Amino acid sequence: MKELARRLWSLWFAFWLIGYFVCMLPVYGLVLWRLTPRTIRWGHQLNRWWGQLILFMGGIRIRYQGYHFPEIPCILVSNHRSYLDIPICYVSFPPRVAFLGKAELARIPLYGWTYRRLHVVVDRNDFSARKKSFFAIAQKIRQGLSVLIYPEGTTKHPHPLGRFYDGAFALAIELQVPLLPFVIIGSDRCLSADGRFLMQPGQVLCVFHPLIFPQGETVESLKQKVYQWMLEELSKYENHTIYSGEIV
Repeated sequence: MKELARRLWSLWFAFWLIGYFVCMLPVYGLVLWRLTPRTIRWGHQLNRWWGQLILFMGGIRIRYQGYHFPEIPCILVSNHRSYLDIPICYVSFPPRVAFLGKAELARIPLYGWTYRRLHVVVDRNDFSARKKSFFAIAQKIRQGLSVLIYPEGTTKHPHPLGRFYDGAFALAIELQVPLLPFVIIGSDRCLSADGRFLMQPGQVLCVFHPLIFPQGETVESLKQKVYQWMLEELSKYENHTIYSGEIV
């Protein structure tokens, strides 16, 4: 009975998730037909409204601890356990944050077109694509946007915190922009990360770390610093058995 209720709630959530893009696609088309700093910010605002709508309709409440968003561009890094993390991040920040996302997201009908126009898409298996994504992120930073990267690269890992890729930390050092780490706690309980996409109402907690400036840091030291802090926060709030394997 409980699973049936979650399936019905999932259909309700999907109705609003897809319905918004169906109704608003002409608006997205008008706004994003010609990309300028102004239209890009409007596109991010449209995504922010989408996130607010579906989280409200899905019964998802967000609580923040230590929240702050800097005036200067930065690279945001977060853990990633659920597709719900994307709308959570949309609503949590001003409309000047671009995402680094997997190429698969750009192939989603309707949503994929807007994602390609507003965000940076990368195929991790293609070296030239990874190189292009670096220059695309540098351009976003120069435009005054911040960039959000999930250093685990996927939600599909068996541990509370997966292994980190180097990219976000190498970018922070190369571009000399600060990192803003935060953890999202509880999103996987509201929307399962096991492939069944079962939804239920609930509360999500976002905990923020102060800005970390990359001066004097190495990629490895930055990565370890963020990884250890996220482990401690997840352990504190979720009481998980924490994975302590090698960070790659």
